[in-house]
Amino acid sequence: MAPTASTDDMKYDPSTYWIAPARNFRTSARLHLQHLLFQSTLDGLLLEKRIEDSILSATTKLKVADLGCGNGVWLSDLDRTLSSTKPRVSLQLQGFDINPVNFPANAFLPGSMILSTLDVLQQPLPTELQGAFDVVHVRAFVSIIRNGDPAPLLNSALALLKPGGWLQWEETRADAFVATSPSPAVSKDACDTIIHIMDAGGKASGFDFTFLDSLDTHLSRHGFEDVEVRQVDKRTPDLKAWTEDYLMVWEDLAELFPSREHVPQALMTKDAFVELFAKALKETESGVVVHQRKVVIASGRKAM
Repeated sequence: MAPTASTDDMKYDPSTYWIAPARNFRTSARLHLQHLLFQSTLDGLLLEKRIEDSILSATTKLKVADLGCGNGVWLSDLDRTLSSTKPRVSLQLQGFDINPVNFPANAFLPGSMILSTLDVLQQPLPTELQGAFDVVHVRAFVSIIRNGDPAPLLNSALALLKPGGWLQWEETRADAFVATSPSPAVSKDACDTIIHIMDAGGKASGFDFTFLDSLDTHLSRHGFEDVEVRQVDKRTPDLKAWTEDYLMVWEDLAELFPSREHVPQALMTKDAFVELFAKALKETESGVVVHQRKVVIASGRKAM
């Protein structure tokens, strides 16, 4: 039987985890990989076609906010794409993140981009940002949302958007990891155990991702109109790269557990997790892949 995790074993607090010094160049490299994988899954679309058509048919100036922007890779890609395909559109692209450690230097950003430190869930938002954006973009934010309640994020998105502006939110299911073996002869026990630990630890810490099953309802309740949710299967050739992305996350989880020396009675210790991760790594080297099957994309328009 896979070991369980309790609140005492796994200490994950998003308010401190994502601002820790360890969220450094390795995290930034992972975010670049994650971006490429999302874009591969979405056939290269940065904006939903209906959003791009709606906004760019009505304006020659486009102001976009990216919440939890990390290293700004999505905005940088958007600048490159729209500068090429819509050269007459004036772009103002602003990224916000609680931790600036992965921001590129301003000297290396496109002229349209600004990256700023901001806790986007902290209300009220700065006055100058309220009602300022045509599009608010969110990606892979689910690990910040506590108790299955996306209301703080949706309230912030609404506050940032102009009347008639669009929210686009893309996620994978953090509670729906699957380990798949290439053949019955290749074990995936260690990967399955880590998935079990993450699920149990997340639930014990107050994380519930079932709200992703009804994102359309949540957006509608917050006053968004023209709400649409679609799901896209991940490409099978990408599953190895998704696995490597998740392995970088898993490796960092060791720091959330107590050491065997200090809490020998813990169901899972840092030392034991390091040993378990090494076994999981061996399984992936034998062909096991870890994935979440689909990407979910929700979008909706703020009322005029």
